[in-house]
Order: sequence, then C-alpha cells, then structure tokens
Amino acid sequence: MKNNKSKVVQLVLVLTLFCISPVTVAKKASGCFIAIDACEAFQSFRKETNPDDIHLKLGKSYQILEKNKKQTAVRIRTKAKKSPSRWVKLTCGEVSSSCDKKEVSKKTTNLSVVKNNKKQKKTHTKTPEYLLALSWQPSFCESHSRKKECRTQTTRRYDADHWSLHGLWPQPRNNAYCGVSSTDKGIDRNKRWHLLEPVKLSQDTATKLAFIMPGVSSNLHRHEWIKHGTCYGTNADTYYSDAIRLTQQINESIVGKLFTHGVGKQVSLKQVRQHFDKAFGKGAGKKVDMRCDRKGRVSELWINLKGEISTDTKISSLLENSIRAGSKCKMGLIDKANN
Repeated sequence: MKNNKSKVVQLVLVLTLFCISPVTVAKKASGCFIAIDACEAFQSFRKETNPDDIHLKLGKSYQILEKNKKQTAVRIRTKAKKSPSRWVKLTCGEVSSSCDKKEVSKKTTNLSVVKNNKKQKKTHTKTPEYLLALSWQPSFCESHSRKKECRTQTTRRYDADHWSLHGLWPQPRNNAYCGVSSTDKGIDRNKRWHLLEPVKLSQDTATKLAFIMPGVSSNLHRHEWIKHGTCYGTNADTYYSDAIRLTQQINESIVGKLFTHGVGKQVSLKQVRQHFDKAFGKGAGKKVDMRCDRKGRVSELWINLKGEISTDTKISSLLENSIRAGSKCKMGLIDKANN
C-alpha cells in the first residue's frame, strides 16, 4: 500500500514539473545576428510592442541572447533606452556563430550582394506602374488660402497658369511608407510635415522642385517623399528629378497650352483626352482622370503610367501600356489665380 502511494506521489511530482515547464521556452544562444532588413525590434514579440520605435540597421551586427523554440525569432541586445533586449524575426538577418569583426564584415558584404540581387530580380519581374498627380494651383488655393504657397501666389507666377506637381505615386495605392518608422508615419498622417527629416536634394533639383511644386513652402515634398518616394526604389533626388521631367512634358505640350490659354473658361473631359491623344499618341487620353472640386473647378489630373522611368523617358511610352482611367468630372472651370 505504501509503495503504491509513493508511486502516485512521484507521478504527481513528475506531471507537475512537466506542466510548469513552458512548451515555448526560449533557448539560450550565442553569436551575432547580422541585419539585412530594417525590421522592428520588439520588446514583446507576441504583442509587437516597440518602445522608442527601434529598428534594425542594415549591415549592423547584434549580440544574440537567445532563440525561441520555433526558431522563428531571436532576442538580441540593442542600444534602446527602454528594454535593450529585443526580439526580431529570424528572416530579418543571418546568424553568425562568431562575432569576429573581420568575419562579420565579410558576411555583411555577401549578404548585401545577395539582397540587392533579390531586390533587382523582384523589381524586374513586373513592369512598374505609377500615378502622376498634377494640381491646378488656383483651384487648390480657393480652399487653402492660409497655405504659404497660396498667400504668395500671383497671377504672374508659373503655377497660376501651369500644372503643378502634386506627386508621383507607385502603384498599387497601398504601396506606401516603404521602410518608414511608425513614428514618422504618425507625424506624416497628422500632417505635421515640418517635423519630418529634410529631403536630401541637390541644389539644382531643389530649385526646380520649388518652382514646379509650390507646396514645398508647406513641406509637401517631405510628405510625398516619405509616403510615396520611399517606394520608388531610388534616392530622393532621382525620384523628384523624374517627377519634374514628367510634369514639364505635360506643361510643354498642347495639353498644357489648353489650360494656359483657357484660364477662366470651361473645359470638357473630351477636350482634355483629345489633346492627350494628339500630344502623346492615340489612346493616351483614356489613361487620364480629370478631377474637379465641389464647385465644378478643375482641380487635378491623375495620369496612369506604366514602365521603367529614366532620364530620357518619354511620357508617351509610359501612357501607351498603362491602364484606363475613369473620370466623374465631365466638364470643369479652369480657375484663375485671385492674387
């Protein structure tokens, strides 16, 4: 009888110990984790909490503290002020058994080459698509009179009778904020654009951009870069240089002249599309959406584009294979500047 009781007690103890031990317990590990993606570093991997908005830095190595049992994440040591020990996905980098600087440096170089090749391959598997958004500034300023670019607008300024650059948006529309931190996303979505980092542009590009995008005065270019430009696949200077050239091609065409000489008059969608056909080839007009505000003023042109964009790209080639556009506005007023 005593022997049976003893066996039962032993069995209970074994079962208790087994139940206490968590199935998902992490295993201690050593070595270094080399980042190949700017992934978030979480305090809690399950809850995805990230105090101080910590992200991995490409090419940087981090000391590994442990791995989870499923081998899907590693806990590393970061320089975060709050909870420096962070969890990151294993796919965000590569584990190196040694933290020797020479070995890490060699591995980082190899990883960069592999990653760039993958990116290049991925980029070229599908022809890129874009939406070029142009604004008619006098209409915009009717409802945004307090904006700096509207307070300073005159009838003689370029944007009074030419199209202004709103943005060049990689498609589909949800292709936005590539590699952007949650903090910067929040700043951008709250339209506190002056708090965003300045956009790095050459003096020549900066001058041309301020001329063709009056919204630079209100930091529109910072918003457009962080939301759309970061998904363009180049640096900011190339992104804006390409957008400027495309906008100029519209303004210098008979489409641009239709609006420049038609200030104060009504224009129909049919006219606009016919001018696009004459300027950029048959069928080009069907790729254009003329947009009007609630008071019937032409406010924007949304132009669908498809193809690789370089310094000598003609907008006609980008319009040729792009998708058709719908348009609710059939007739609108070409508004004139009030100042």
